[in-house]
Amino acid sequence: MAMEKLLKGARKIVGVCANVRPGEKVLIVTDSGIAQSIVEALYESALEAGGEAAVIATPPGKKPGEEPSALVAQAMMGADVILSPTSRTIFHSRAAAEALQAGARLLSLTEITEQTLLSGGIDADFAALQPRVRRLAERFDRGGKVRVTADNGTDLTLDITGRDAHWCSGLCHEKGQRMGIPELEVFAAPLEDSVNGTLVVDACIAGVGGVKEPVVIQLKEGRLVSVEGGEEARRLLDLLKAPDDPACLVIAEFALGLNDKAKVTGNIIEDEGVYGTGHFAFGNNVHFGGVNPAPIHLDMVYWHPTVEMDGERIMINGKLTGGYDEQYI
Repeated sequence: MAMEKLLKGARKIVGVCANVRPGEKVLIVTDSGIAQSIVEALYESALEAGGEAAVIATPPGKKPGEEPSALVAQAMMGADVILSPTSRTIFHSRAAAEALQAGARLLSLTEITEQTLLSGGIDADFAALQPRVRRLAERFDRGGKVRVTADNGTDLTLDITGRDAHWCSGLCHEKGQRMGIPELEVFAAPLEDSVNGTLVVDACIAGVGGVKEPVVIQLKEGRLVSVEGGEEARRLLDLLKAPDDPACLVIAEFALGLNDKAKVTGNIIEDEGVYGTGHFAFGNNVHFGGVNPAPIHLDMVYWHPTVEMDGERIMINGKLTGGYDEQYI
């Protein structure tokens, strides 16, 4: 693909989303599962912005959320801006948390493809969407008892009392920030033993891709009880059980997507931010207010949630109610 086409999206990531400034050290963490053309476009864009750019590449990780190698972690500690076009997310890793504490900012680009740089979520007006993100985050901060339903059979209850809201807004300009790009979402760590009911995943699973046959997950007191479905269900269960750690079977995250330019493509970094979807994740949540350390963080996206928070409907069939979207509309 012509580099000039890819550079348009790469320049937006570097210039708008990351706001790379002259003299900043930009580290691109990638692996052999990501197209080299994407890495080249990001590298060239970082140089154009006046950054001091470097690339470190490894084989792909085996599990979503696993720790990068010690060599990569060390390199991250010297960066001002970290761009991570990787096959498996490092967003929730200990290495990322330590780099952020040292003053870096991280833009996660997990499962990115050339198409991600061309159209879809990257076309969002991230500045204009800030009120949508802020208002929903404020509601999550006040949130307690939550019920999530969907026409696909999803029916869950959970509790986010006392858990801070977090978000990916598309703009990652300050030291210590981390964002998934080009997704937009608001998320929180539910109380680990509070999630009960049925989750039907019918859009995307990190590390698996697009879902062809719905995956039906039964949860009790925050833990996986059973998984039913086709090939995607089998692959999900394999990923969850591979580390042989019971913490991998605990629900870690409750989130709602907010990017109305994004499309479900089978790639998690865009899919989990699609407006009209929600997602839950298994595994690690210690870096956003939870208490469940795990060697993975695995997101699962489903369509058209209806969300009641403390008896108030804040989303109906994937659409925010007016009180939480009026500043954007």
